Amino acid sequence: MSHDLPEKTREIFGKKPYLSLYFQNPPTEMLEFRLEAAKNQNEFFLSKKGRALASSVSPFTQAKRQVDSVSIQSTDLVAVLGLGNPHLIREVESKLEPGQILLLIDKDRDLLFPLWEEWLEPVMEVPGRHLFLGENSLSLLWNYLESLPVERVSGIRILRNAASVSLEEMFYAETDIRLRKILSSKMSDLLTKFEFERIWVRNSLVNTANFLSPPSPRTKIESLKEKFDGTPSLLVSAGPNLRRQCEWIKSIRDKVFVMSCDTSLKVLLKYGIIPDGVMTLDAQTHSVFHFLGEEDTVKIPLFADLVSSPPILRNLKFKSVVHSITAKYLVDASGELKREATAGSSSAESLLGPIGDIQSGGSVATTAFDLLRSLGCKPCFLVGQDLAYSGREIHSTGTHHNEKWLTLLTRKTSLEKINEAVVRKRDTRYVPSVTGGEVLTDYVLDLYRHWFEESSKSLDFPVYNVNTQGARIENAENIGPEEATQILNGFQNHQYFWQKLPAWKPELIQETLVGSPIDFKKELLETIDMIKDEFSKPEKKEEAYADLLSLFRNTLGKWEDLRYLIRKTEVYILRHKDKLDEARKKELFLGAILKEFTGLRRKLLAGD
Repeated sequence: MSHDLPEKTREIFGKKPYLSLYFQNPPTEMLEFRLEAAKNQNEFFLSKKGRALASSVSPFTQAKRQVDSVSIQSTDLVAVLGLGNPHLIREVESKLEPGQILLLIDKDRDLLFPLWEEWLEPVMEVPGRHLFLGENSLSLLWNYLESLPVERVSGIRILRNAASVSLEEMFYAETDIRLRKILSSKMSDLLTKFEFERIWVRNSLVNTANFLSPPSPRTKIESLKEKFDGTPSLLVSAGPNLRRQCEWIKSIRDKVFVMSCDTSLKVLLKYGIIPDGVMTLDAQTHSVFHFLGEEDTVKIPLFADLVSSPPILRNLKFKSVVHSITAKYLVDASGELKREATAGSSSAESLLGPIGDIQSGGSVATTAFDLLRSLGCKPCFLVGQDLAYSGREIHSTGTHHNEKWLTLLTRKTSLEKINEAVVRKRDTRYVPSVTGGEVLTDYVLDLYRHWFEESSKSLDFPVYNVNTQGARIENAENIGPEEATQILNGFQNHQYFWQKLPAWKPELIQETLVGSPIDFKKELLETIDMIKDEFSKPEKKEEAYADLLSLFRNTLGKWEDLRYLIRKTEVYILRHKDKLDEARKKELFLGAILKEFTGLRRKLLAGD
């Protein structure tokens, strides 16, 4: 890197370290790019090998017309594809609010040098403005977007400099598509969080307060990590193909550690197969139906995310309950690794210590898959992972869903008709099948399929999809039961060695907690009561919304997770700040506090 860089540039590097990468190994030969004067005075355009990348007469007018034709809201994420017109960069930047996200993207890294001092450096000084140059920078761009909080973002606006884009149409088209796809996914995640975040916080806090309560002894997944090194695992899901594989599962039972999803548990038990563990993830109480009526749950540890429904853990008896936390690790644009854990986990870890992180693709099966990886199991065999409507069925016969539908059968309503009605409501599509043809799936199942494909690609051991129907999973070996048996014949019988571990021998569980669950619950209830009393005072309606928000955050103290209870309301007010008057903002905010904190208090006292 050159040592002649101005002090201002070095200050920017301190805030955005990744920018320094563009200045490493600067070109020694004459640049392909030149900043040239346009015919209109004080206007400039960029050229590449003599080819103008913007209007050579009036690039400013060209940029202004383009920006004026687009309605940019203060909550939009804005991207400029192709930087051949420097006036476009300046015009877009002038329309943005402080802190608003601006992404400047170009296929060529070398255009940095003629543009930096006059055009790019002043923009990069502003927080929220970022520069991605060259194909090698795309991984930084995707990581940045994946780690970007989107609470303040309501949409995306993409402006293209036509002359730049025409040189590398494929690059910019693919970048455009992926920008929109990632942001769409992030927005979908945000909506999911809005829908469930309050439940996650409530459940996490209640489960933490109940950690030492009966009926099932509890422990943490952290204590089991890597304890199964080299042991083959079998992940059992509830796809339509499962019932055809149960006899095969019996035949290889002594070779594999069997982890069942909660949805598939009833099917296995009907065939006399008691899994070594069962995974549950759902924060809603209706998951209890996957366990009701099954006496054999007392023989099985329940691997439960901390957000799992407390009534299931409190009212049903398992061999033990093994808690984990859903978290993902992202690399942001500065190169820092960031941990993003489920709402409520911070307060839980303050009492329980390290619980153990598991990554999830949104379903019980994806969470169980990563859990098996963290245990050290290898290789992994997937069964019932159809990820498709094989035979136009939703689930295997024997699941809770199937049992419920059987009660709805009449002379005019068949099981096939019920399945068909469900399928027709989904956003369906065809994907490659394990049989070589195509099979019907839907948008959500296809997302899970892609998650398995990406996850399998990054592992240092093989993943086998043992299926005679259903969707093909790339980066996994799609095989039949006979071939799977041949592979497993190369492994020794496991002798159920895990039966000696505390999760399967509860009398050995010895958890060392940072504090007392009784004190945890007492302090939390005191904080809830204090906040309710403070924000129910009549005079609070006279204070400004900004002051109320600041007071709320300061009042939380160490219970920062409680802010998630009203985050939906807070973000709604932020996104509609120009449409809501002050009185309405305060009404929504104070109402949300009293409603959510009253609900949490009731849950804590009831223990569920």
